[in-house]
Amino acid sequence: MDVVEILKQLTTWTPYLLGGFVLNIWISLVAMGIGTGIGGILALLRLSNRPARVRFSLITTEFSRSIPTIVFQFYLAFMLPTEILLPYSKHVLNFPIWIKAALALAIAVIGFTSDNLTIAIDEWKKGNHHAAFLFIPSWTSYALIIVMASSTASIIGVSELLSRCNTVINATGNTELMLPIYFYACLFFFCFCYPLTVLMKHISKQLRRRFAAVA
Repeated sequence: MDVVEILKQLTTWTPYLLGGFVLNIWISLVAMGIGTGIGGILALLRLSNRPARVRFSLITTEFSRSIPTIVFQFYLAFMLPTEILLPYSKHVLNFPIWIKAALALAIAVIGFTSDNLTIAIDEWKKGNHHAAFLFIPSWTSYALIIVMASSTASIIGVSELLSRCNTVINATGNTELMLPIYFYACLFFFCFCYPLTVLMKHISKQLRRRFAAVA
């Protein structure tokens, strides 16, 4: 397959692939939202004066960061139902598989948020506001890691970018398209993640400079 034909195929399938990448982003946002919320609660419990709350938070945090998210994906994919009948009604709530992938990724976010937000809150209480604010670029950097990890959702049947690349290869029946389309998928992630990484590094430097000037 020559370069012109490869470019033609990639151009033709770009809207379809882009739709898959949007799902990658959406899965990541849901995972970060859920994981940050629960992790934030655990962080507050870790700073509690009650030993039982601290132990519960530490155990939960350790559990969330010690098991690979891919294990959770398989577990949730097979254990959680695809439909839930609401109690005392005939309404059925759909439980799409992409939510299961997001929940699995959220597990890792829980551990990250619990650890890092605990430090940030503690630094804030000590008056080290500059150290506390560094949680924000750190959180954003971790969000980009989750975006890249969202590609693992393809193994449980989520129609995200990587899965759609495989669909395109099967639909065209041309294995010579395999390397170009996977490289094309890499460009999707690179073009999204790299500018945000540069931006977060810039923001981190600005925060350090600003607080150093105040000090």
